[in-house]
Amino acid sequence: MQILVIDDCELIRETVGAIVKNEGYIPLKAEGAQQALDILDKIDVDLILMDVEMPGLNGFDLTRKIRESKSDWMPIIFLSGHTDDSYLSQGIDAGGDDYLLKPVNSTVLAAKIRAMSRIANMKAELDEANFKLLKLTHLDSLTEIVNRRGLDESLKRFWRMSVREQKDLSIAFIDIDHFKPYNDNYGHQQGDECLCQFSKLIDRQLERPLDMVARYGGEEFVVVLPETALEGAVEVCERIVAALAKEDIEHKYSETKPYLTASIGIATNADGASDAEQLLKQADIAVYQAKRSGRNKYVSYSSFS
Repeated sequence: MQILVIDDCELIRETVGAIVKNEGYIPLKAEGAQQALDILDKIDVDLILMDVEMPGLNGFDLTRKIRESKSDWMPIIFLSGHTDDSYLSQGIDAGGDDYLLKPVNSTVLAAKIRAMSRIANMKAELDEANFKLLKLTHLDSLTEIVNRRGLDESLKRFWRMSVREQKDLSIAFIDIDHFKPYNDNYGHQQGDECLCQFSKLIDRQLERPLDMVARYGGEEFVVVLPETALEGAVEVCERIVAALAKEDIEHKYSETKPYLTASIGIATNADGASDAEQLLKQADIAVYQAKRSGRNKYVSYSSFS
């Protein structure tokens, strides 16, 4: 664990830090609120040992600020010379988890740290379990990319971000051409393998961490491109069309090419959509336009709307 010791007295910081180190943990030290907040912005802290009486922002106010700004919970233990029960009550109300009197008893503090360590470990295990559950509910079981539910939530989030920050947002709706005859003639097992291969190919064309590909359903996929205008979306779609030609996945039963191809519809938040759902509909409309005009190509909603 990394344990942050916050106290305006250097002697207490060093004393408490030595106890932390003696227990086998890493002590981090701050002499006041601002230094503590700077550390918390850069480092994942597992436990905070905080003085109550500090110049400027006291320990209770600093705790409230930490609880408001940090979504991840971390235990906070107050250190104070006040024996009044009202201080304990104020500390708990402020968001603290325990209260120790100064001068600090090294045996008691070490025991408290071990107890908080067990709580922190249980929280970490719970967070990991929740993350695995989130993956199960948001990932497509076949292709192991984001599923429809994950797409809907992510697209809404990116839409809100684009509105708030006044930034571009583009999506590409991708439909594999003539996939039914592929499944009918090559078999459903080969069809599943094809979908996995196709999803990996699309993912390789995405060059930025925020870009994502999701399985919309069946042979339909959606690429979400945050902070990307039409020109950038076109470049991605050009790479997808070229990659499919280079991959040359055999499809003798296609009426378009002897290899697997796709029709792609592009929509951006500059096309007049009022929300994420309408943006997706615009991209879907563009897909049908791509199919009507020969398939194996991309069409932008703005080019015909």
